[in-house]
Amino acid sequence: MPRLRTLVYNTTFFLVCLLAFLLVFENQLQVPGWLQVAGRMHPLFLHFPITVLILYGFGVIVAPRPKKGEALPMWADDVLLLGAFTATFTALLGLLLSQETGYEQDVIFWHKWTGIATAFISFGWYSFRNRLPTHLLPTKLLAGGTIVVLLFAGHLGANITHGEEFLLAPIMSDQGTPAVAMDDALVFAHVVQPILKEKCMGCHNPQKAKGELIMSTAELLAKGGKEGVPWDTTQADLGLLLRRAHLPLDDKKHMPPRGKVQLSEDEIQVLESWIRGGSSFTAKVVEFPADDPLFRFASERLGVSEAEETYEFAAADASKVRELNTNYRVITPLAAGSPALSVSFFSEAAFKSSDLTDLTLIKDQIVELDASKMPVKDEDLKLIAQFTNLRKLLLNFTDITGGTLGELNKLPHLRQLSLTGTPVNVAQLRTLKNAPALNSLYVWNTDVKPEEFIQLRKELKGITFESGYRSDTVVLKLNPPQIVTKDQILSGDTVIQLKHQIAGTVIRYTLDDTEPDSLTSPIYKNGVPIKDNARLKARAYKPGWYGSDVVQRFFYRNTFRPDSVLLLTTPAPQYNGTHGKVLADGVKGGGDFKNGKWTGFMDEPLTALLSFKRPVTAQKISLSMLQNVGASIFPPVKLEVWGGMESDKLKLLGTQKPPMPSEKEPNNGEKLFEVSFQPTPIRFIKVVAVPIARLPSWHPQKGLKGWVFMDEVLVN
Repeated sequence: MPRLRTLVYNTTFFLVCLLAFLLVFENQLQVPGWLQVAGRMHPLFLHFPITVLILYGFGVIVAPRPKKGEALPMWADDVLLLGAFTATFTALLGLLLSQETGYEQDVIFWHKWTGIATAFISFGWYSFRNRLPTHLLPTKLLAGGTIVVLLFAGHLGANITHGEEFLLAPIMSDQGTPAVAMDDALVFAHVVQPILKEKCMGCHNPQKAKGELIMSTAELLAKGGKEGVPWDTTQADLGLLLRRAHLPLDDKKHMPPRGKVQLSEDEIQVLESWIRGGSSFTAKVVEFPADDPLFRFASERLGVSEAEETYEFAAADASKVRELNTNYRVITPLAAGSPALSVSFFSEAAFKSSDLTDLTLIKDQIVELDASKMPVKDEDLKLIAQFTNLRKLLLNFTDITGGTLGELNKLPHLRQLSLTGTPVNVAQLRTLKNAPALNSLYVWNTDVKPEEFIQLRKELKGITFESGYRSDTVVLKLNPPQIVTKDQILSGDTVIQLKHQIAGTVIRYTLDDTEPDSLTSPIYKNGVPIKDNARLKARAYKPGWYGSDVVQRFFYRNTFRPDSVLLLTTPAPQYNGTHGKVLADGVKGGGDFKNGKWTGFMDEPLTALLSFKRPVTAQKISLSMLQNVGASIFPPVKLEVWGGMESDKLKLLGTQKPPMPSEKEPNNGEKLFEVSFQPTPIRFIKVVAVPIARLPSWHPQKGLKGWVFMDEVLVN
């Protein structure tokens, strides 16, 4: 044991000297590749000195004064020596790791030097331990100081690895983040950025910028990293951000990395919608359609309506509210338990300006006021301006002419104003430029001209104008017909059903991939039969209307469905496709290769044996496959189809070498490869799809193996 102790001490002394030497010449330090591997083991070893030194330090702090002549047990010295050795070794690995790119040196500075200080202090402590009895105050202060330095170094390291304030994030995350109403929610600030902060900023922050990409602010994100801006709408996969997210989990370039919390499918759809929508940093959630994944996600996660908003004012006296309620003036709480009130007027003949004056008794609680079709006049706006918590004001078809609209600038919370059917003009609307919170202005059927609205939108950029449309020259466009048939794989006498909601509409269609026109294309009557794989395109027409957009869907013909499927080679465990059953289940896999409806192969060819209980006469085999260049899913370099009456005596029916995608034309999506042959009676079919062995030089995973994915084998 003494010899081992001496060996560990001498090794630690050597490492301390080496660490000091490398620090002196750090500016000239160049780390070769094999040492970079050692440096990346720093996170693996750093937990040892933290545990050992903290335990030893606390032991020293609480240790009682020993009896006269009594010494500490030898194992206590061994614990300190182990702590010094692991601390020095870990600091040395950390120094090597700090030389790699992607770390801001001004941020890593304190983590590096507190870690090095821990190594030097612990080694010095062990070397002079006999002069520092554990019961003396200086030794206890040294122990406490070492623990503080160690914890501070660990905290800084966690910030670098997991993001700023990682330690306190669980108790700080909900503080200082006010609720936001859907009308006010910004797509990036309130939807996209929280996703990036939770799932991506652990590796892309000012402290640790992998790929030189920092996501902590909109400006830095838009700047991009060493591979450019992380999105590109000109590419089929929308750029690097989504390309990395769609890579298989075991791919080393998949983001977030394996072991980190992964993006959910909903979050990926949100990022995709944001990028497709122009990746704006100022767009509002309400600018997206209600059926858009981004809008739905925002509605579920933040969706704070006026009813859910938190108000700082107290509730009004219930007796006053009851007294002010009449048959023509209804006052109701905005929600159960909410102090906010909504006021609506109903009788034009009974309305008087004094009805508004009465409301000053509860002016602090009114957040919505609907006086539409009431004889409200311009001078009444001065009174309404006293309702300082008003959020929503409806003055449609009133006697307002706009002369005192500027009074509404006194309302600090007014977000929505409706003046539809009033004679307000563009000059009067300009006076609302200084309304602090106004974001929606409804001005249908006013004296503002269409060209004036264009100018208003430029001048009042923070306000959304709803101005309606002029119908005197409008020709409406039909909505597309609906494809009623949901199944994409058809067999037997099944026909494709179409419909349109508007009576008198004529639906025309094509099956030859041409665009349907209003003159020559077949007219839909009682179903569209298909005898082969085909893309259906349909369009609606009606006199006096513009023709609709084209709706399309690919349909597959499957005359003979195999009775069983046997995989002769082994797929990737995460893409086994229910052990190959997906190849003959009559269900298309769609574009998501992770949904369990595809079977995927990389290390060996996809080889499947399909069998029929009774012989069938086939003349074409269609293989439904997936192409997703960003996820390294390529067409097979070679396809083979074998068939025969006995499984061990099959003959080659046909082969095919599918075209490969290019960098400029990835052509992602579901692909259909067909192998035709003379009509042949068969009971067994064997298909072989050989994956690409080396991805092309233009691919981010160049030189690595590619995937093949298949979801259906169709026999006709």
